[in-house]
Amino acid sequence: MRFGCHVSVSGSPVSAIVAGVDAGCETIQMFPGSPQQWGTVEVSDEQALEFAQAREASRIDPVVIHSIYLVNLASPSDSIFKRSTASISSSLAKADRLGASAVITHIGNHKGEGVEFGLERIASAVTACLENSPGEAMLLLETTAGAGTSIGNSFEQFGRVFDMAGRPERLGFCLDTCHVFAAGYDISTADGVDRTLEELDRFIGLDRLKVLHMNDSVGECGSHLDRHEHIGMGKIGLEAFRYMVNHNSLAGLPAIIELPRGGTDDPDDLGLLRSLVA
Repeated sequence: MRFGCHVSVSGSPVSAIVAGVDAGCETIQMFPGSPQQWGTVEVSDEQALEFAQAREASRIDPVVIHSIYLVNLASPSDSIFKRSTASISSSLAKADRLGASAVITHIGNHKGEGVEFGLERIASAVTACLENSPGEAMLLLETTAGAGTSIGNSFEQFGRVFDMAGRPERLGFCLDTCHVFAAGYDISTADGVDRTLEELDRFIGLDRLKVLHMNDSVGECGSHLDRHEHIGMGKIGLEAFRYMVNHNSLAGLPAIIELPRGGTDDPDDLGLLRSLVA
């Protein structure tokens, strides 16, 4: 397993590599631009070369991009739906430009139109995004905590999206430990982790699992509370993370931490996860 963090980008994309090196990352996640604004920042030839050279020197691999917060692939609003698919498409193009392996996105909220409507909307968005950006970068759909009318709190829902989209090769999956726990999958025990992975394999396929988001959870199992906690300080607990980082089915996957770091009071989540590896 390769460990890393979500890092900030300041100016040129190479700043993400610099931040990753400073944090001691083996893999990194970054935004394609401001997470609260539509649009993707273009990458010049010079910036792409600079990024590639810095990445090779740092041996950071893989690099993944997380979509902006405004994306809603299940939106009943045609305007939001079109802007969301355009945003993901441009993020996939940027991933190819930078040599990033994938774009990760939450799949959205049906806003009261119903789960069936949302699943069909997401499947059509997946198809459009991959057709609009016919490169090599994968599109990874991320689990959600399941609050309100959001979609993505069960592997069965993801399995239906994969099936409706025709299971294209470039479609994959990102598992967030906080989100699946909050959604009701009790991964706080070894048996719970195994049962969760068995269900994931049944509906999606473990071969489609490409990235892990390693976050503990403030909320209880099934609380639908999307609030990350530092490793071992939440309801999932340290021993569950010890089991996961040593699990054969998860070996070799990039594990991204999405928690505050660098402050005087911030725990060393990266170092802690590494220390759990047998």
